Amino acid sequence: MDAQRPQRHPGMRLLLLAEQTVWRDAILNKSTLYLAPLKTEDGRVSFQPVLSITNDEDNEDFVTLKLKRCVSAGVSLAHLKMIGGPTKKTKKKTTTKSLEDESHILLTKRTLPYVLSLSCEQSFEKVTILFMVYDLGSPPGAGLHLNRARLQGSHCDVKLVVEGVELAAHRAVLAVRSPVLSSMLTGDFKEAREGRAELVDASRVVVEKFLEFLYTDQIGDWGDSELELLQLADQYMVPELRAECALRLWSCEPARALEVLHAVGLSEIICGPLRQRLTAIVVDNHKVLADTPQWLEFKKTFPVLVDTMLGHKAQTSYTMASVWSL
Repeated sequence: MDAQRPQRHPGMRLLLLAEQTVWRDAILNKSTLYLAPLKTEDGRVSFQPVLSITNDEDNEDFVTLKLKRCVSAGVSLAHLKMIGGPTKKTKKKTTTKSLEDESHILLTKRTLPYVLSLSCEQSFEKVTILFMVYDLGSPPGAGLHLNRARLQGSHCDVKLVVEGVELAAHRAVLAVRSPVLSSMLTGDFKEAREGRAELVDASRVVVEKFLEFLYTDQIGDWGDSELELLQLADQYMVPELRAECALRLWSCEPARALEVLHAVGLSEIICGPLRQRLTAIVVDNHKVLADTPQWLEFKKTFPVLVDTMLGHKAQTSYTMASVWSL
């Protein structure tokens, strides 16, 4: 479903990405259906999604999404998308028809409760809502200038060594972004005295992206390096990068989801909701992946995990008010 592949807004930091799917009968059973409340990790933005359904003279259902109890410290941008379908099944054939509506709204304390509405045939099965909340705070102007200075080698006082190459940086920037690097570069350690720290088990390309994020909170070209960056974020305790990597992996393609699950294995490098999300993507696309070398290798390496995934397929597919937020 398209809702699994959200369009990101470049230059804006994604604070929350969540998806909720509700079966039609669940909406009909209640005049007003309150979905799971959503809140960003830092608590700055929160709201309560509410669905209601009405019927008109043409036997069409109108499904309306509202946001209640909206709290926003500052101004954030919410990109909301609602999809209804499939709609009709007959003896001769099955018609798959998805109806969509989407909107961008500014989340403030005065946000209007009404957001989206869909007109669907009575036979539609479910409605899926995708929520994306972006930070509209001030751009990282100082960070951009400092990053430019780093790239030029200006006023740098520390070097990170990776693959035998020295990457110049500013001790103060690294120290305030990472408690691990702060301890290494400002404490009573060899790295602090020499102003030189070696990063092992990492590639130069990924470490350069890591530095770019530490300075600017952005990465221009991710290049499918989310998993490697997630490992660096975990190792050097950079929660902002960890959250951004997880959010990007949330909407990856099935082959990429399988690749990530294979790479992380049974480790806790990814959080529970992300593991569930990637598992759902793989299971829902199992027929496409089943004959690929990647799936066969994954099955050979983690046979018990594969049996568990396929045994719980019904639970990892769409369920009532299923929330995938990080």
